[in-house]
Amino acid sequence: MTTIEHLLEDLNPPQRDAVSTTVGPLLILAGPGSGKTRVITHRIAYLHDVRHVPAYRIMAVTFTNKAAREMRSRVVAHLGDAANDLVLGTFHALCARWLRVDGPRAGIDRNFAIYDDADQIALMKRVSEALGIDPKRIRERALLSSISHAKSELISPYDYASTTTDYFTEVVARAYERYEQMLAENNAHDFDDLILRVVSMLRDDTEVRERYQERFLHVMVDEFQDTNIAQYQLARLLAAKHGNICVVGDPDQSIYSWRSADIRNILNFERDFP
Repeated sequence: MTTIEHLLEDLNPPQRDAVSTTVGPLLILAGPGSGKTRVITHRIAYLHDVRHVPAYRIMAVTFTNKAAREMRSRVVAHLGDAANDLVLGTFHALCARWLRVDGPRAGIDRNFAIYDDADQIALMKRVSEALGIDPKRIRERALLSSISHAKSELISPYDYASTTTDYFTEVVARAYERYEQMLAENNAHDFDDLILRVVSMLRDDTEVRERYQERFLHVMVDEFQDTNIAQYQLARLLAAKHGNICVVGDPDQSIYSWRSADIRNILNFERDFP
């Protein structure tokens, strides 16, 4: 069992405050090299060893597989075998896992395929051919980028079609609808779907939502400045029951604006979790 003194001895005063503040919402803003990952891993150990929170009731999410592996290795150094029960991974990996388990309740075949970039390009070429879209005029990647942005903001094909303002968005609306049809025909989801489908499932299925909310007593999000609207809504839904959500980020270091990261989430967090 880790002692409080041993756990906090290599942290500076602000880091100690961040690690030991465990009740209610917590927004940590810190620059590069300030020990953000250290704070999260120490906080997990503090929750488990000092506050006696079972590891399976702690969720920590980050953005890349590399970051998740690094975080897990650090947590293992603190918790040992107990780290195996911790729910830690990327947004996409966790959502894929949850859809395999509970997706059938939302009409999702748990044996779905996950389309990567190459799969999406190939499918969008078929969409363009079916709709007579000239690839020299509107490239497949441009269509996929717009569709990805819509999904990241939880905008359905129907809602997108109702807000078109020009020729390009009208083409995107038609492509979005057909793209979704073809994904369904192939029992496939793209990476944006993984998060969108879980958010929809949690919103629509009271039993599933309450089960996940009850399980996760603590929710932590690393690199919060890189979250998009869908990812933030997912974290918000999971933390809604207990309100113990900790987000860590640097508003000057967002690197995923091309992936629809939305810096407004920091402002929204302060509004949603006063």
